[in-house]
This record gives sequence, structure tokens and C-alpha cells, in this order.
Amino acid sequence: MRTNYARSSRVGQTTVSRRTVKSPTRRARAVRAAGTSERAQPQHPEERRLREEPAASSSRRQALVALPAALLGVCGALAAPRQAVAAAAAEVDTLPSTSGREEIDTTITHAVAITIGIADRALKSAAERTIGDKSIIPEAEPVGRVVIGLYGNAVPRTVSNFLALVESGNLVGTTFSRVLAGEYIQAGKQGSKRLGAVEVPPTVQSNPEVSEASAFKLPHYRPGTVSLALGENDEEPQLRARPEYRPVEFLITTGPGPVPRLNGQNIVFGRVLEGMSVVGQVTQVPVFGPSPVGNSLAFNSLASAIGDDRAATVRRKYGKPLKAVVILGSEVLPSVP
Repeated sequence: MRTNYARSSRVGQTTVSRRTVKSPTRRARAVRAAGTSERAQPQHPEERRLREEPAASSSRRQALVALPAALLGVCGALAAPRQAVAAAAAEVDTLPSTSGREEIDTTITHAVAITIGIADRALKSAAERTIGDKSIIPEAEPVGRVVIGLYGNAVPRTVSNFLALVESGNLVGTTFSRVLAGEYIQAGKQGSKRLGAVEVPPTVQSNPEVSEASAFKLPHYRPGTVSLALGENDEEPQLRARPEYRPVEFLITTGPGPVPRLNGQNIVFGRVLEGMSVVGQVTQVPVFGPSPVGNSLAFNSLASAIGDDRAATVRRKYGKPLKAVVILGSEVLPSVP
């Protein structure tokens, strides 16, 4: 290192400044180091691509090597024996249930048969009616018999009341009050026998199961499910509000699919054992319903919103058959088919 001294003159004094200058040897080393660093970096995009290409190729080779192993794993899973899959499913089935649902005894303890007929109209014409006529329901042509098995162990009071209704003969001459194709057909509506409704016999007792949560656990998943119509009930509210009211109205699901909206509303007490084809014929009967054109649905919705009871009255008539579907006979079978 070399030190230079520069002399500068100011008024009344002399200042000596010291300046340090790098020696030629160190400067040369710095220049050579910079040149080496510049040569180490590619100066052209093509050179940079050529420099990076080997690393990319190496990554692709690693991916191609790993791919067959992954494919072998997938193929091995697809080729797993069915027995192993079944064993795994069985192991899952043995795990403790967290649903808390109890097993319900759906053993068929009793069976009843109901003979159904279909008339060509809903009511007798005025010319056919006479003074003192016990019924204004027209003659019906028999279409078949439906056999219902009852779950006497699951809901004993509901089943005993249904048996009492059948044995009394009060179902004979009554009509199905609602037919909803794809959902259910409904019978046992209480009212005047002259109008095709049911008069409940004294042998039908008060049913405590209507207030027990355990009685509502069975679902409406299969066609032919028979349940006590509590939620889906088209009887007059004034009738249901009476202290002596005993529900006997029942429905039969028609299929082909389930009716989950009935779950938790009705008490399932049996299923159809024979005669689903007869149920299918009943679903073909034309029914009263909202007009597909016009504003009837909008008017009913508005009436419901403002609390007009007439809308609810009209809705209760939806599904009312325009041809009488009549119960021509009912009996308790001596044994379960």
C-alpha cells in the first residue's frame, strides 16, 4: 500500500490530507476474481437453457421411475380378492353402533284381508238416491284382495285396535279417502257411514302409543308399508280435537320409492303380504287436485299465508278419488300366510 500526502494552503494554516491507494497487486487480484465470476454465469438464454436442461431431465426420469410403482399399487387394489373386501365390510359391520337405535320386533303376529272394489263414479246420482238410503256410495266392481301382516309385538295397542276395527265389520262399505300415486292410498277416515266414512266401534280403545316416541321409529321405506295416519290425516280438525277421538285412519305406501316425509309422523304397524297389484290398480283412479293451469296454487298459498282456513280445507281434499274405491269386505285371517 502506498500513501500520498497532498498539501493544501488555507489562510493562516497548512493542512495535510492522507489518501490511501490500493496497490497494483491487490487491484489485479480483484479484477481477476470478477472476471472469473462473470465467466461462471451463462451470458445467453440458450446457454442458460442448456445448463438447466439436465436437471429437468433428471426430474422427469425420477417421475417415470415412480409411475410404474404407483400403477402397480392401483392395480393391486383393483385385483384384491372379493373375500377380502367382504371381510373388511363385515369388520365394519361389527363395530359398535353410535346411532342409539334399538332393534324393533317386526314379527308378523296377525294377518287381515281387505277386499277392494272400484266404482265408475264417486257418488250415486240424485235419481239413484232414496229417502232413508243408508249409503250414497255406488256399487263397486271387485278388483282384488289385499292381505296385511301386522306387527303385534312392535305396537300392540295399534294392532289390537286395527283388529277390533276389522272384526267389527265397520270397514265394509267405507271408501279410500285419498289416493296419491307414487306415495300412498288412505282409508279409515272417520265420519258418516252414509258418506263412506268409518264409524269407530266401542271395541277400539284409547291408544297411548300415539304419544310414545318409540312407536314412531319404523320407517316408510318399502312399498306396502301400512301405518296409522297421524301426520298425514285428512279428517276434520274439530273431530280430532274431541276428547273421545280414537285414530283408526291408515295408509298403505304404493312405491316404487320410499316416502321418507312420513317417517316420525305415522305409526308403522304392518306391511302388505299379498295384493300389491291391487294397490297399483287403486293408484290409477283419477283424483281431485290443484289445476295444472291457472292460479289455484298461488291462491291457496296466499290464503295459507294470511290464515284463511279455506285453503287448508281445499288441500285436505287433494287426492280425493273421483271414482269410489270401496272396501267390500274385511276379515281377520286364522293364520299368517
